[in-house]
Amino acid sequence: MTENSESVQATAPRDIVVTNRSLENGNIEAWMNIIQSYEGVHPDHEVIIYYEGVAVNNMISLYKMEKARNPNGFQLVVRAPDGNWKDVPKLYRFLVDGASANFERFIKKDVYQVLKLF
Repeated sequence: MTENSESVQATAPRDIVVTNRSLENGNIEAWMNIIQSYEGVHPDHEVIIYYEGVAVNNMISLYKMEKARNPNGFQLVVRAPDGNWKDVPKLYRFLVDGASANFERFIKKDVYQVLKLF
């Protein structure tokens, strides 16, 4: 471990319940846009989504998941060297909303633009 990796802190895992009937492409696109917006404001933070305890290294891989086999299987963890968690509750709320039928507000944006959520 390097000195920098030892100083990285992480939030406690938070469950993201998928309330939509199934995990749709729109939900995944919403998650990607929400995370991109968060990381734009907090470039040193790493947003990690877990599915059943395994880190999702490529959000695109979730497109292959036709249905949320376990709607309670998703979790959010944020790792950051600065421990600044002020926007994490808002990130969490947006991801929960993005996992619902209300995801559409997170996919409407101009091409090559980042949503201004934070």
